[in-house]
Order: sequence, then structure tokens, then C-alpha cells
Amino acid sequence: MSTVFSLLTDDRAFKHVFSHKEILEDFIKSFLDYIGKDGNINMLIEIEPQAYITSDNKKYRAYYGDLLLIEENTIISLEMYKDRFRTRDYNKSLGYLCRLYSNQKRGIKSQKYQKVISLNLIKGNYKKENLEIVNGYSIKNKVTNKEINDNIVMYLVRYDKVKEIPFKKDESRFIRYLRIIGSDSVKEIEKIAKGDEYMEDAIRFLKEWNQTSSEENFKIWCDELRDEGRIEGRAEGRIYVAKKMLENGISIEEVSRITEMPIKDIIKIKDNSKLN
Repeated sequence: MSTVFSLLTDDRAFKHVFSHKEILEDFIKSFLDYIGKDGNINMLIEIEPQAYITSDNKKYRAYYGDLLLIEENTIISLEMYKDRFRTRDYNKSLGYLCRLYSNQKRGIKSQKYQKVISLNLIKGNYKKENLEIVNGYSIKNKVTNKEINDNIVMYLVRYDKVKEIPFKKDESRFIRYLRIIGSDSVKEIEKIAKGDEYMEDAIRFLKEWNQTSSEENFKIWCDELRDEGRIEGRAEGRIYVAKKMLENGISIEEVSRITEMPIKDIIKIKDNSKLN
């Protein structure tokens, strides 16, 4: 059976690896150290993979993200974007960020809202303004350009940018994590992580996740797509997933077997994708 090894830019693999408490804590600490903030995480309360938070109206889903880290003073939304980051992605992350902030329980009047950070791992120079590895955004007044609320912050982190930087043994942990996340092969990841306990654990978790059968991954994928509201009917879902499997290099025969679609239909999907 032909398979494709999913790397960390696959958000399903990313969620599996970084939902491990010790890996996520180490990654977030390395990020905070890199941007010159206090690298301590104050009393980690909860980690929610593929999490959502609702408003008081339980029918209204306010957030559906890859990972949510809730600690004593801060809520961090962590998102992985495999494909080139676009305006619709920015709007989605900004929407999540604002909803996470506004839907907090205020409690007593003197109690302040927790700070909310949206940390987005992206590829590409969004709007040709993201020249750095870490690019920060805040909520500002359009007229005065003054920051409205310093408790709402978005970061666009370019994991593709680190490939332009020569590798150094003494480079920051955050840069090493970004190298691992953006790597194109397992061999490259293993070379970068060698000798580091947390990063080697991350690779082990990644390999364990990839040992899951194609059929099980397909079921998980379909369930997630339905939960997100991106597919409705069975036929629509099979076509969508077949297209994504082909994009990830899975053979026509394997896609046909797993999705239970005729090979001629898979070939047609593949040909139409080339035209688009």
C-alpha cells in the first residue's frame, strides 16, 4: 500500500505532535524568548487540540482552531497554514482572535480580560509586508493609528523564511523549531533535532502518527471537514478528500480504494485539478 509521510506542515500531524504538553510548552517558551518576552508560562491550565470556544449561545461556534493553549494570564491560539497565507486566512485568524477575547467571562467588574495571542505559522510574504520571521499585528484606530487594545495581538510567523538563514549550532530554539516545522524530509528533521530531547520526542510523535493507517486518517479527515462545515454530503466529501489526497502524492489506485470511487472518476478529478 502506497503512503505519503505527513510532515509538520500537515495540520493533522501538527496538532498531534504539538498537543503534547511538554512539546507545546517548550515551543511557546522558545517563541517568547525569541521576541524578547518573558519565556515563562504561568501555570498551564489546558491544551485543546482542534478546539472551539462558544459564546453564551451554545449554537454559535466562535472558534475552531488547530491548538488552544490556556494558561494563567494568557490565551494562545496556534494555527498551522501549509499553503501560501492569503487574505482569507488573515481574516479567519483575526476573527478567531477577536472572538476569543470578547467571549471571555468577565466575572466581577474589576477583573480584567486575559491577553489573547494569535500565533500563525505561515508560508509566504503576506501582502509583501512580512519581511521578518516574526511579524506582529495589533488592533489600531484607522484614523489615529494608535493601538486600541494591547491585550489582542496577532503574529504571523514565516517558517519558510528560516531556509534563507545559514544553520548554526548555537541558534535560538525557536529558529530550530521553525526549521523542523518547515522541513521537506524526515532525514532533514532528524538532523536538526539530533541531541535535543524535546525535538527528538516531537519526531517520535510524528512517526507514531504516520503509522496510522490511510483508512483511519481518511475517516479522521472526513470527520474534521464535516465538523468545520466544509463538506455536507458524502459525495461532496469524497471528491474533496480525493482531490487533497492526489495533491499529497497518493496514487490514483490508492485514492480509489480508500474513497470507494471508480478509478475513472479519480483520473477525471486529477485532470481537472491540473487545468485549474
